[in-house]
Amino acid sequence: MVLKVLRKNLFYITWVLPLLLLLPSHTVAYSPYNSSFTPDHIRYLQNETRALLTHSWDSYMKFAFPYDEITPITCQPYGPDWDDFEDTVRNDARGNISLMVLDNLDTLIIFEKWDELEYVLKYLRDNQWVMFEQDTIVQVFETSIRHLGGLLSAHLLLTDVTNKSKLPEKYGRFEKICDKYDGFLLKMAHDLGMKLIPSYKTKTNIPVPRINLKGGLSVVPPRLQKDACTSGVMTPVLEFTLLSKLTGDYQFEYYTQLSFWKLWSLKLELNLLPMTIDPISNYWKDSISGIGANIDSFYEYAAKSSILFNDDYMWSVFKTSYKALLSHLAQGGKGTMIFPNIGVYDGVIFSDWIDLLGAFWSGLQVLTGQLEDAIKTHIVYLKIWDYFDLIPERWKYNHNSIKNKKKKFRAEDSIDLEWYPLRPEFIESTYYLYRATRDPMYLQIGERVLNLLNDKYKAPCGLSGLQDVRINLRQDVMESFVVGETLKYLYLLFDTNDEIFLHDSSVMNNKNWIFSTEAHPLWLSKEMDVLGDSKDLNESFSKRMFNKYISKSTKDLIDTPNASFIRNITLPTPRSFEIESSSDISHIAKRDPFAGRFEMCQLNPWTKSSSSFLESSYYKWPYLFNADYAFAKSLKKPRYLNQTNLDGSYVELTKDFYDKFTMFGDDSALVCPRMATTSIYEVFWGDIKQSGYVEISEIYHTKKVKDSIMAPGDLWIPELDALRVVLEELVPGKIDTCNNYITEDYILSLQDSEEVNQIKLINSCLRIKRVNGITLEDDAIVWTLPFEQPQQPSKGLTAIAITSDARVVIQGKVVENLLVWYG
Repeated sequence: MVLKVLRKNLFYITWVLPLLLLLPSHTVAYSPYNSSFTPDHIRYLQNETRALLTHSWDSYMKFAFPYDEITPITCQPYGPDWDDFEDTVRNDARGNISLMVLDNLDTLIIFEKWDELEYVLKYLRDNQWVMFEQDTIVQVFETSIRHLGGLLSAHLLLTDVTNKSKLPEKYGRFEKICDKYDGFLLKMAHDLGMKLIPSYKTKTNIPVPRINLKGGLSVVPPRLQKDACTSGVMTPVLEFTLLSKLTGDYQFEYYTQLSFWKLWSLKLELNLLPMTIDPISNYWKDSISGIGANIDSFYEYAAKSSILFNDDYMWSVFKTSYKALLSHLAQGGKGTMIFPNIGVYDGVIFSDWIDLLGAFWSGLQVLTGQLEDAIKTHIVYLKIWDYFDLIPERWKYNHNSIKNKKKKFRAEDSIDLEWYPLRPEFIESTYYLYRATRDPMYLQIGERVLNLLNDKYKAPCGLSGLQDVRINLRQDVMESFVVGETLKYLYLLFDTNDEIFLHDSSVMNNKNWIFSTEAHPLWLSKEMDVLGDSKDLNESFSKRMFNKYISKSTKDLIDTPNASFIRNITLPTPRSFEIESSSDISHIAKRDPFAGRFEMCQLNPWTKSSSSFLESSYYKWPYLFNADYAFAKSLKKPRYLNQTNLDGSYVELTKDFYDKFTMFGDDSALVCPRMATTSIYEVFWGDIKQSGYVEISEIYHTKKVKDSIMAPGDLWIPELDALRVVLEELVPGKIDTCNNYITEDYILSLQDSEEVNQIKLINSCLRIKRVNGITLEDDAIVWTLPFEQPQQPSKGLTAIAITSDARVVIQGKVVENLLVWYG
């Protein structure tokens, strides 16, 4: 083992490292169109993206095909590490089964690379029977989303696009390819599914993470099976369920659904799932939860499965999870939102970093109708990109643990994991946000990313990220997702007129497609669903091909689940408290403050301010630069980059874009509010694990009333218990989060009562900003029922009290917007 490591390091130091260091650090060029985004400019951006795709694909085909990938700098084939099967970082996704090809069949179709598509289809057809007979250990999760998902997507595109109507003439070549296609990709998908599904057939119903494609589970060392991440257990449910519905072999859906609902039944009291489980012992191995690595695609596939399969149960999982994330993870003020990791038992924030994989989240927020949240989540990642020309694998947003207040922070102080492998998540979310808002800022982001790919990350045989973003050290790896996701999302982002294959309604025929977590377009119609009630089942292509799997014995797997935890979605029932009826409040009613989030998609918030073509609503958004202030210690440029923000690297301040898209002549444009100087605290009231049982209702009026003590948007919380509360401390001389200057007279006005004057009060007050994930509007009030007050101590301050004007006092501080309702 020592000699093996030495040989590998010697090769790296002798040959690879000099090449990495000799690659120039280019100054990023700009297009000749100066941020105009005219039709000519858009075509230019599309062509530049296609050129990168062609460069990367042609390099792979020339120097590495049919191996898994290519090293973009040294131009060598790249596959599994045959000398070290425990190198899981390298081997999990690479099984010597042409990863680049299988992961990008749909990419070739979307980019209309018909010659290349025909060539690889012939190769796959000729090798379909031996393709997966490889003595390699792969991760079931990666193989499912990359290889299996790629096969399913290509099969759908080749069979369900041309079967109903004539395509436009420009797709004549594609139609001919479809006519020749005999469905062998679905056969390969079934073959691969059969190789992978034994990993799910465990005594605990939790799959082991790895399998040998040829030898099965028995030849995988037990030490490689001890840790299964939540994403790995729950994500394959989408591809495997689709495989069952297309082939009629029920076992794929059954076993993966069994695992999904088993793990969901193990969710903890905060309605959160930890990130790692031991599939053998059936115990959680950590107590951390978040939205990034190890758990990200669980949320993504709960939402996307509900769309793809019209599954209300999956939608309930997403809704429950999103409420929990808002209640316990969401951090930030106006204009920003981040989701750091927390402890699943106590709800305490665990990490001071967010990771690059979490950049997908704003795209999922768009897809699930949470558009305003998506804008606030995305802007944080945009700021990171502004300062780094990338997003590090882990970026520290908080340096409060450093006691030295005079410390001068550098970029490397904010980097917790130092590599950047050209991941697609940021541009993926940018794509979703552009499709939802059509704001040109997102095109500007795409152009900046494209320029960097062209001028900084382009290598002799593909695209190369950074192994160490602190010192600009290049990485001699190009993952298949660089082509299949990063370039694909970028290309589709620039399709402003819906002319590209996937957006063309004459091609996709209004199909309800979604992108898989690897950007494979997937959908399901009644005609294709072999397990459904299709009238054409006897004539079905899949029925003829997979008839031996469609049997009552396999159907019973789904019809008669043998585990009580299948689809266990029992949710906590809040204790109900009614506002006592009174003649003057007969118009007041209550509702779930979260309910409206999931009943309909939020409308585009930018439409109110858009009035002309050459306009970006970002420049009318008062919170555009809030993140720069909030994360000032962490947003520092690496020393190898130009240290100014006015060189075009700062997307929002690129001169050409700024000059063109601030032409609306509004005096309010680019006027930002004063940054708040008050302190923000997050406190727990009571046992946070009981938070799911506490009633928090939003007040609304059933009829118009001129004067009402309770206003729409106020919150009703009958018991101040099991609450996670964000408080703002109001101190004279400070600027609050509502952009108000706090005066001593205002503080005194809140303390003007006989009882309070008997107490020596602290010269500050409190304001509730958020409670259990529910953000209060600036003028909203929280109402509660009277509670038993402790006896006044002889010395010191009361812990909690009620004044004669019904205000609540906590530790001598009046809470501005917390009042007691006496009925």
